Amino acid sequence: MMTLALLVAGLLLAFAAFAAFGLPYMVMGPRAFEEFGERTDLQAMAAGLALAASLPFAASGLISAAPQMQVMAEILLGVPQRFWS
Repeated sequence: MMTLALLVAGLLLAFAAFAAFGLPYMVMGPRAFEEFGERTDLQAMAAGLALAASLPFAASGLISAAPQMQVMAEILLGVPQRFWS
């Protein structure tokens, strides 16, 4: 279940990055990002996507033992304990 949740989160993150930066580049070409240094909204989107992509790797709960991982999965997904057993 946790693997499925992380997989869906990764797919949604990839789609968000594509929608924010890939589509404008496909439509307008390189000139879509000529003003990237001056536009704080694009910089904020890039920083938010980078943070969201790196956060799971920095979380200590993802490298912990199985009981702690189960607790983390229950907290994140809101799934009761009886579901896992």
